Amino acid sequence: MDRTLTYYAVYRSDENRVPAGLFVLDAGRGEALLWDHRCGWWAYDPNLVVRFLDDYQNIDRYDNVDRAEAERIAPIVTGSPGLPDEAAFRLMLVNGAAGLDVGRPAQSGAADPAGDR
Repeated sequence: MDRTLTYYAVYRSDENRVPAGLFVLDAGRGEALLWDHRCGWWAYDPNLVVRFLDDYQNIDRYDNVDRAEAERIAPIVTGSPGLPDEAAFRLMLVNGAAGLDVGRPAQSGAADPAGDR
């Protein structure tokens, strides 16, 4: 049975409630992704995510959100029109846990930028 992924909206401060980040967590497996603004794609970093969520100083800097809310705020955070589906997130989590590059998720209907090489 697949476990449900947990989504977190992350804010720059406890006073600024505009989402600035997203975490995707599979708590049962201890795996997590975060939106990496520098690279412009999802990154596998469960240690950073857990450290952030467990730090009492950050308690007002994130909210647990459902998938629909994560989809709504994804364009604000990522600049992309959508959020990868759960199957894509699970693949990224498996690849990250295996030490592989998570990389950019393939967008349906979009050309693969590496495909021209």
